[in-house]
Amino acid sequence: MDSIIASREDIRYAYRLLLGREPDAVGMRTFQAMVATGRVTAGDMAALIMSSAEFRARQGIDADCIEVGFDGYSMFVRADDLDVGATVRNGTYEPQVVAAINEHLHVGATVLDVGANIGYYTALAAHKVGPTGRVFAVEPMDKNLQLIYRTIWHNRFRNVQVLPFAASDAAQLLPMATTARSSNGEVLPHDTQRAPSLFAQACVLDDLLPALDRLDLVKIDIEGHEPHAWRGLARTLARHRPVVLTEFHPQCLRDNAHVDPIAYLATLFAYASSVQVLVDQGTRVACDRPDQVMQQWHVADVRSGGRGDNHLDLLVHPASA
Repeated sequence: MDSIIASREDIRYAYRLLLGREPDAVGMRTFQAMVATGRVTAGDMAALIMSSAEFRARQGIDADCIEVGFDGYSMFVRADDLDVGATVRNGTYEPQVVAAINEHLHVGATVLDVGANIGYYTALAAHKVGPTGRVFAVEPMDKNLQLIYRTIWHNRFRNVQVLPFAASDAAQLLPMATTARSSNGEVLPHDTQRAPSLFAQACVLDDLLPALDRLDLVKIDIEGHEPHAWRGLARTLARHRPVVLTEFHPQCLRDNAHVDPIAYLATLFAYASSVQVLVDQGTRVACDRPDQVMQQWHVADVRSGGRGDNHLDLLVHPASA
């Protein structure tokens, strides 16, 4: 394990070796503040620079895109993406969620994709809702945004608006963590001991979204930050009462947001007439209480090895207003 604590001298060396230039003033101040904590290793510093858009462009990484075709449209993934990109390429990406989303997509619908990642659901929705529908893609990481933009351009989607922010309950800067060969990222708590990979501007979606005539479907998957995004979307949810598909990841909720998983479930049940656990493509379990969802999570966690890092996908139908 890398245990060499980074020094001020390492900042200049890292910039010269990895970016081929001297540190700019902002970058120097940022890294000096990180080094001053005494907790940042040389490996942390190198990983942070190597995850930047500048490094990736310098290495030609952005050119290593693969087009993946679907029925009537296509999208782009990176060849080195071991997470979402890999499962999209082999055709195994979240079949139970895809089936549920397809049930609620129709021509003219309005869809909000919170945590759009590389744009799989954004592209699916844009194709399904057609030119009279609307899709809003919320994604803070530039490496994913560039793929979303490429997909929109290639397919000539004119019904997609990209919001390049993190969704939260306040306008603020948020530290995030990601790795070079992954499209996944997570918002870190402000008291984190981990060195952030990047920082994202967070926005309140109630304030950011334009006036909508309708909102039919919300997909939200942001690695434990869902409760904060939900609070920032509360007025819109109350006004339009969309169906919601959300990830439920107890470990991420606790570690990344300091939120009790039961508290997030209570929020969902306050909104819902029913909550269904998407077990697989053909099986759904209806739950009437938060403890029933937790029971389903425990079953799934044991099935996957009992490590505590399992998640559920939940389909939330709103109660009548």
